[in-house]
Amino acid sequence: MVEVGDINTNLSMNFLQNTISLLILLLSVSIVNLEAQNVTVEGKIIDKISSETLPGASTMLLQKNDSTLYKFGVTNLEGKFNLKGAKPGEYILQVSFIGYNTYYKKIELKSETPLLNLGTISLTVKAEMLKGVEVVEEIIPMAIKGDTIEYDADAFKTQPEATVGDLLKKMPGVEVDKSGTVKAQGEEVKKVLIDGKEFFGDDTKMATENLPADMVKKVQVYDDMSEMSKMTGIDDGNRTKTINLKLKKDRKKGVFGNVTTSGGSTALATGDLNDETGLYNGKFNVNKFTEKMQLSTLGMLNNTNEQGFSYRDYINFVGGGVNAFAGGGGFGQLNTGGILIGGNTNDGFTKTAAGGANLNYDFTPASTFSINYFYNQADKDMNRTIERQNISDSSSFNTFQNEIQNQFDKNHRFNLKYKQQIDSTQDLTISGNLTYSEGTSISISNNKSTTNKGIFLNESNTNNSTVGENISGTGTITYGKRFQKKGRSVVTNFSAGSSSNEKKYNIFSSNSFAAIPPNLPFTNTTDQFQFENNDQFNYEGKISYNEPLGKGKYVELSYERKNYDNSYLKDFFDIISPNSEIFNTNLSLSYDNSFVYDNYGLNLRFAKGKSNFVVGGASQRSVLDGEIISTATKINQTEWNLLPKAQWNYNFNTSTRFVFNYFTNVNQPTLQQLQPTLDNSNPLYLYQGNPDLNSEYRHTASLRVMSFSQFSFVNIFANITGSYTKDKITNAQSLNNQFIQTTTPINVDDDYFLSGYLYFGSPIRPIKAKINIRLNSSISRSILFINTQKNDLERLANGFDINLENRNKDVVDIKAGTKFSITNTTYSESTNLNQSFLSTVYYSELIINIKKTWTFSTELDYTQYSGDQFANNPDIPILQASLSKRFLKGNAGLLKLTVYDIFNENVGINRTSNSNYIEDERVNTLSRYFLISFTYKISRFGGKKKKEAETSN
Repeated sequence: MVEVGDINTNLSMNFLQNTISLLILLLSVSIVNLEAQNVTVEGKIIDKISSETLPGASTMLLQKNDSTLYKFGVTNLEGKFNLKGAKPGEYILQVSFIGYNTYYKKIELKSETPLLNLGTISLTVKAEMLKGVEVVEEIIPMAIKGDTIEYDADAFKTQPEATVGDLLKKMPGVEVDKSGTVKAQGEEVKKVLIDGKEFFGDDTKMATENLPADMVKKVQVYDDMSEMSKMTGIDDGNRTKTINLKLKKDRKKGVFGNVTTSGGSTALATGDLNDETGLYNGKFNVNKFTEKMQLSTLGMLNNTNEQGFSYRDYINFVGGGVNAFAGGGGFGQLNTGGILIGGNTNDGFTKTAAGGANLNYDFTPASTFSINYFYNQADKDMNRTIERQNISDSSSFNTFQNEIQNQFDKNHRFNLKYKQQIDSTQDLTISGNLTYSEGTSISISNNKSTTNKGIFLNESNTNNSTVGENISGTGTITYGKRFQKKGRSVVTNFSAGSSSNEKKYNIFSSNSFAAIPPNLPFTNTTDQFQFENNDQFNYEGKISYNEPLGKGKYVELSYERKNYDNSYLKDFFDIISPNSEIFNTNLSLSYDNSFVYDNYGLNLRFAKGKSNFVVGGASQRSVLDGEIISTATKINQTEWNLLPKAQWNYNFNTSTRFVFNYFTNVNQPTLQQLQPTLDNSNPLYLYQGNPDLNSEYRHTASLRVMSFSQFSFVNIFANITGSYTKDKITNAQSLNNQFIQTTTPINVDDDYFLSGYLYFGSPIRPIKAKINIRLNSSISRSILFINTQKNDLERLANGFDINLENRNKDVVDIKAGTKFSITNTTYSESTNLNQSFLSTVYYSELIINIKKTWTFSTELDYTQYSGDQFANNPDIPILQASLSKRFLKGNAGLLKLTVYDIFNENVGINRTSNSNYIEDERVNTLSRYFLISFTYKISRFGGKKKKEAETSN
């Protein structure tokens, strides 16, 4: 008999094979088509009166039957253009230049004439339209310029109140999820710049969720290199997916922003008109820009689970020693690569307050300065239930948890950056950051484990609290010097940082265990105070020398040293009575360690025409010196590794680019993985580090193609990434007779990973629509140990997303689509524990502009879950709608009514598939409610005030 899991596994494998085959086919077809050439059209563009050439003029070949764009080009410094690869036929030549009337001419291309020279074409002040020709022009939405994809914001219609995030959602190859995380070409965006300048450091949400979309002229997406790589021209592999927002010319000087105040209630959800659960959401964003300065201020206060910033500081330090979100009372599991198979990131009830300022100032064109400060606090209440199916060596057992949790944190962040071009041969960059965080976490939970048949195994009632604070800072200086000989340069970089993290835990648990032979039933209690202190200091320095070897050939010699010092202390005190405690010598630990890397590098770079190639590598010596002070145990490890690398960039033409990357790297174990201390935050799930871990050695290769046709508006982004890791650090689980699970990190022989991503977008002109398709697929093969039994673990994860939207969005903007994901996990030995899940989401968005000042919008997400491992697979429809009115002079005011979760179905489900468990989490969350908001928009440019409607959700 064929099992459902086998069918799903086969489907997933076929999906992966088909995805990769489709990627290869599309790449092959693209490459072949790119090289096809038939007829070339050339000419020269001049001013009719002065006869001066016009460099930068746009030249286009339009299809004669429907005036759609077929070929596109720009004149060079001599005013000449060259349109290659045109097929024989009849076309319209269109020439345009700012300040001149557009020129049109009917032409016919014949195969027997491979070169058509149109001679000199004169543009005049007065229009000379081609009689009988009606041309409908379209804004070209994007272009590929070297390693940068540039979008024209005017090609993407947004509402007057839209944020930058709303604009990015509409751009091909860019995704913005419900939490505000931005991905471009399948990779997470780590930095957003404003006209090339910093904006609140590397917190991308500060720009995407707070700045208005109507200020943006162009959006540039690229992989930003490190400061050192920019100076040397040699890619060191430290790239950051970056978005640069280029401002409209009239937005570079003036004052703009908005102020929003909102109020509402959850009475619609409770059905009680006397419900006094009031909701509020207020925020402001005011910016002043001049030729030399960009000054931005923002603030927010709400209890509607809205954060216009990233939450990373909070995650870094609050909670138990294993899982920050466990709060000392959760399951306390390390994140071992679990796949989120469906969920809601807006769980619980959070009160948020935040504010900050960002200043960019140009002292001179060669001297720039950036500084920003941001404060935020969040008070989050959660009530959650978790059902987890744990996988043991031969069977599985279930764990159920009910938890009430409160987390409160405060964070201060400070960043600065100074760049100075000392002269035409010298560059200097200085940057630094400082962060201070403090917070508390309180968790009360009940955890119970049973067999698959419901037979009681153990139970634990916990009451844990954590108080913590952390201060950290880093500073970096980079200096580059170019010599008289072109291509010869030397670049140096030095950075240093330190952090101090202190936590205090109060751990209480009452535990009971069933009679499992040979043990009788018994109970015990843990009542402890724990003190943890973690001090870290690191520095790294690098020097790079570059020498030209001939035309387009360069060699780089480099030396780099990295040093990471850590001092860790955790003391355990058993509480005997409210006023009496005993130091626990068995669990307490004091630990020092130091990682030192010496890296000797050699790279060769070849640049010729459309191609750029780098090959080289490094020899790296790494030394770990550690001491467990409490037991006088020494830990010493020394490794030598060869780290080869290669990179090839090839620009087929102005619309298509190919990038291949191969590199190797060494990943040292984290402090948490090395610490031989026991984390007993949850007495049923223990974690203990392993000081004998080796570093991981990883090979990674990737292939990426970006293609956009300025003629058909078809765009393709595709990438394939694979990795192989030796001495992969994974987690081994062991279960004792009482089903207490202990997790310890270990090294395993081999680990493989392969993933593919494809985005395809194209207009469907007959129905005036656009289709977007996304495919992603991954397969990983690793090793899992459960009670010393080795399982070869294979995990498949596949996703598909397709949607259709209209192109003319002046009155109606509509999009509808579906996306689904399939995950399968199989075990070589415990095949009866194989897992299979499917989640499907149907979604739609509708915006209707009624006359000029009214707007109605609605959004629906309908989610379906399936999987035999879960008893309940609900269907969850989430619908929201709003009606807004713009008014006041210049439409400066906007009044908006919004109803969220109209069906009252938001139940906060998070599902995770991990290597040794599957989990279904239900969290209380903000369900049906309404808000009435008023927004006032400030817009003063060039000394004149303009008022436009603005809203904020």
